[in-house]
Amino acid sequence: MILRRLVTGLRKRDWGTVVLEVLIVVVGIFIGLQVDDWNQVRIGRSDIAIYLQRIHEDLNRDATFFTFLSSEARNKRDALETLKRMIGQDGPPDEEPDAIFELLADSSTLGWEFPEVQTVTFFDLQSSGKLALIEDAGLRTQLSFFYQESLHRSDRIQSRITGYAAALYEMVDPVAGLVGRDSEFRQHSSRGGNEEFDPRAVAERFLITARKERFSRLLTAEQNYTEFLIAQLNIQMEEIRALQQTVSAVVGETNQ
Repeated sequence: MILRRLVTGLRKRDWGTVVLEVLIVVVGIFIGLQVDDWNQVRIGRSDIAIYLQRIHEDLNRDATFFTFLSSEARNKRDALETLKRMIGQDGPPDEEPDAIFELLADSSTLGWEFPEVQTVTFFDLQSSGKLALIEDAGLRTQLSFFYQESLHRSDRIQSRITGYAAALYEMVDPVAGLVGRDSEFRQHSSRGGNEEFDPRAVAERFLITARKERFSRLLTAEQNYTEFLIAQLNIQMEEIRALQQTVSAVVGETNQ
């Protein structure tokens, strides 16, 4: 219809009609593009709200998990200190074998691999190109710093693992308590065939071996690692709480 009127106006040299019809077409295209832009912005904001809600949930889980890890790390520090004192004494230990096995289990905690914060949601947000849609530049910076620094921190901790836990598993049969400690104490030793498993003999054999200089040095190195671990976990928890507060405030504003 518009094209027909435009052609008719050109034939009749009705320039007013021609200009009017062109303006109608241009304005119509502009409005259509603007509506599409508004719709894309609305969809983008909706996606960002979903991503931030998921990140908020991830941070809540991270806070719970790393609080648990901090407690485990402190238990590890205490267990290492008790073991060092016990190994430094002459003669048989005062502790019962089961208590010694529990100390060994606690002292080997976090000695294999250090877990990372949950990163899937953030990296999905980043790879989709939607991170730039977060209007708050401070939040964008804080998110990027948190996840990058958390991964770097995990790598730093991982690089300091001493091999102490692996050494324990070489010195003590796993059924002695390092796995399934409550229910496995009286099982047959995998090294002793059908021989009855003797917890006290295993504990005493461990202490004899542990009193050698090599293990003492390894235990000291594990203590140093544990102090570093606790310090890094404290920093991690501070950063989690700070980001939690920021994201929680933004999510709260979005839901209003």
